[in-house]
Amino acid sequence: MSAAADARATEKRRRTLDAARFLMLRDGLRGTTMEAIARQAGIAKATLYAQYPDKEAVFAGILDELTGALTEAFDAGMAGPGPLPRRIGAAMAGKYGVIAAIVESSPFAQELFSSHGRISDRLRALDTNTNAQIVDALRAAGVAEPTELSRVVQAACYGVAQKLIDEAAVRAGIMMLCERLIAPEIA
Repeated sequence: MSAAADARATEKRRRTLDAARFLMLRDGLRGTTMEAIARQAGIAKATLYAQYPDKEAVFAGILDELTGALTEAFDAGMAGPGPLPRRIGAAMAGKYGVIAAIVESSPFAQELFSSHGRISDRLRALDTNTNAQIVDALRAAGVAEPTELSRVVQAACYGVAQKLIDEAAVRAGIMMLCERLIAPEIA
């Protein structure tokens, strides 16, 4: 494929994902159709189906792009200043803050937030990596049950993010949660 053809394909993919993101935030995952995505992106339905076999694959493409931003936010928090509970809190608040910033104005925030887990392998890999980093940090800090504490912290952070949705509330809630759950466990 020529460089020009690659550029056109990349630009169509970008338009497709931007259109799908807009529609899914406005109409929900269930309310968005492949026809609407093609129309919003300004491409033929056949072109859309050549890129993505179905709406779930389009949504997975959006989530795959989001993975980079989530990873950066998590890594920045873990590498930041302060004691471990604060760094883990900042990492988890960063990760879920990115998601909240995207979905908070959507009337379909709950549907979109809860749909991600069944689709994207990259998000599952991110969660596995997140868990490993937290467990390693907790173990190094002398926590007696680092795997269990990491599991509880991550589940609680997910719950906070899913229930609060508002980015500022999500970030503040997760920071408080991590400080209160982790600090007493540090040896």
